Amino acid sequence: MIIKEKDNRLFLQHGPIDIVIEAIGKDKSIAYEKVKTYFKNLLSELVLELELLKKEVKYNRQFTNQIAQKMQQATQEFHPDFITPMAAVAGSVADSVLEVLTSGFILEKAYVNNGGDVSFYLNKGQSMKSSLASMPKTFTEIKYEDKSRGVATSGWRGRSFSLGIADSVTVLANNAAMADAAATMIANSVNLKDHPLIKKSYAQDLNDSSDLFGQMVTTEVGKLSEKDIIKAINNGHTKAKTYLCNNLINSALIQLCDYFCIVQRTSPTLNIINKSNLKQICFE
Repeated sequence: MIIKEKDNRLFLQHGPIDIVIEAIGKDKSIAYEKVKTYFKNLLSELVLELELLKKEVKYNRQFTNQIAQKMQQATQEFHPDFITPMAAVAGSVADSVLEVLTSGFILEKAYVNNGGDVSFYLNKGQSMKSSLASMPKTFTEIKYEDKSRGVATSGWRGRSFSLGIADSVTVLANNAAMADAAATMIANSVNLKDHPLIKKSYAQDLNDSSDLFGQMVTTEVGKLSEKDIIKAINNGHTKAKTYLCNNLINSALIQLCDYFCIVQRTSPTLNIINKSNLKQICFE
């Protein structure tokens, strides 16, 4: 376990959890101390419910652990599509640590970045910028007035397995747990059925402790045609639009190869600058 402060930030690492925290405000020091205490037992208490967390989500299932329950609450919104609570683990940890960091303390703004899934706190008049995972020189700016307080990214090249072929799907939602779960589901849907250039394997053959037992996950994506790329992105766009209409997400950015699309309401919250060679696709 690693717990240390450097350059006004707090670094927490234990097992698969790798967190960077930064807070601005007069209570920063005492808020950091509270988080340090909370973190010491975080993983050991969460893993007590790991076996059930790795099973396909069922609606209204109850967990004792607070983080486990956040994972349940976020992922059950996507039932009956296949998803396990583990799809929201990084975001739920970030949300829970942020609650400890900010509860009862005077802070201007703060973030908890858990392996790229980020939970934000903003006081009135504050804003925060966040870079977007696999797209160079792109960012999103979240203002106090915006509903979004969580951002997460998923894709087949990431740390976790994916059923789809998206290089990245970045989602803004009301909290990081929901952004994490939605990014996973949208990334799964960026796919082409039975395509000869896409290789997949059963998740358990790659990791016998995977929560995706029985699911085929992507292991290789060949050089796809422009037509195939646009078709796969459109599949993800359709899924993201559904989530947007159901108020599960606020924005999504879907990227595959040299193409990307943005799904959001009329008022933009994803600000794309210096897109380099990536080409934006606009669907109806």
